[in-house]
Amino acid sequence: MGFSVDSRMLVHALYSVVGVNEGTFERKFGILKSFGFSKHEYLEMFRKAPHLPRTSEEKLKLGIDFFLNTVKFKKEVLVYTPTLLLHSMENRVIPRYKVLEILKSKKLLKKDPSFMNVLHLTDEEFLERFISRFPNEAEELLVAYKGHTLDSSSVEEKC
Repeated sequence: MGFSVDSRMLVHALYSVVGVNEGTFERKFGILKSFGFSKHEYLEMFRKAPHLPRTSEEKLKLGIDFFLNTVKFKKEVLVYTPTLLLHSMENRVIPRYKVLEILKSKKLLKKDPSFMNVLHLTDEEFLERFISRFPNEAEELLVAYKGHTLDSSSVEEKC
């Protein structure tokens, strides 16, 4: 699997291997393969994010599709940072993406922030940097950021 015996990730990998049967590993690989990932890339992703095989198939598909087709990340970004796929799509990834898209469309950002870095911000940091700084747009930005909890529309409508 490519883990060093002194790696702190080894414990997480063993937990995933013991807790997930071979069929599940193969189905997860099938999902990645359908998006163009190789077996080597899947194993590299597993080495960096041992919990990845424990992620639901639906979440995995949604995450890969969103990052590759909406955000336009190259698949190498997901191979290098597979932990992006472990974030909540509905509560973190999609709302933050929507806020950034609004700010970009209104040309309110002096510089485009790295979406990867934006995902790693705490909620407080994100609110401070991308919502509170823009009081004239705060209501629209808050609806984009937290509005998903107020309605029952599907994720596809949000993208």
